[in-house]
Amino acid sequence: MLLFKRMKREIKTEEALSQSDFDLMQQENDQMLDQIEALKLDISDLETENKRLLEQLTRSKYQRSLIKTSMGLGALVASYILLHLINEEAQYTAMLLSIEAVFMFVMLRGDDQS
Repeated sequence: MLLFKRMKREIKTEEALSQSDFDLMQQENDQMLDQIEALKLDISDLETENKRLLEQLTRSKYQRSLIKTSMGLGALVASYILLHLINEEAQYTAMLLSIEAVFMFVMLRGDDQS
């Protein structure tokens, strides 16, 4: 005994695309792939330019002089701490540190000129 009217239904799993739609999608896909390749090339060019600029910056005189100046100031601070630890008198500490500072200044100027 059938309570419901049963019908066999076909389930469409995939709609058929027309050839023109398929060609249009293929063209769009190719254009996007070309754009991706162009962007990859742009990125590699920019990375190369970035590396070149970083190398130029590290070789610049300004950065080298800043590093040397900071090292000189660090040496002055270390000298002051050492002189303070050995209980050197204040007038001699000032004189020794000023002599050291002049010496470092002359050395830095000599490096910049060569």
